[in-house]
Amino acid sequence: MKKLVFVVTISSIIGFGCILVGFSYPKNIVFHGFILLGICVLLGIAVKTMDQLIDEIKVKLYRLWIVPLVIFIPTSMAYLALTESPVVGMVIGTVIGLIITGKIDHPAYIASIILFITLVFSAFVLHIINIEVTTFYIIPVATAGSFLDEFGHEHWKSNNKSITFILKHRFFLKTFAFFGVILSFAQPIHFIGFLCFDIFYDLVDTANRYDVVNKKVVPSEFSTGVT
Repeated sequence: MKKLVFVVTISSIIGFGCILVGFSYPKNIVFHGFILLGICVLLGIAVKTMDQLIDEIKVKLYRLWIVPLVIFIPTSMAYLALTESPVVGMVIGTVIGLIITGKIDHPAYIASIILFITLVFSAFVLHIINIEVTTFYIIPVATAGSFLDEFGHEHWKSNNKSITFILKHRFFLKTFAFFGVILSFAQPIHFIGFLCFDIFYDLVDTANRYDVVNKKVVPSEFSTGVT
């Protein structure tokens, strides 16, 4: 637990630090990117923490911890959607893929999705946000990538180290996001933000699996091949 708290604390400082730098120079487009990166870092931490809290939901003390995450996650995503158009398509597509694979199986997830859609829809109605046509191209691509990542991660086992590595680190959506940048559906900063989310998501996961007694990380189901 100490290892997890340490990683979450340092990661949060990095995330808030990036946001602070970004807001310190609001008119500078380069520094604006730090806001996106900082929020993506915090989202990676928050989403994985919510996953873990839900896994431990039988412990009553943990239930209240989910509430601020249910508010923070969709609100942060909605803010990115207001400032970064491709985020809308990426989030909606990813959620659809998760729904298809059955990963949206807890009220906390559902509440987060409803809040995100409500905020984005309200912004659209009030003309605060303008959803570009390219966003609708991103949705089906993100859906496919999200579905392949989750389905492969949960159901496809292999002794092949290359395939195992791809499935463990969910490379489909990353690859699709990269080509989205190549095709100008998104900017490089969006891809970097996505990687930041993924890296810090994995950091929290790794810290959670750290065995203090044996001083090693407990392997996930993908660390060994399964026939």
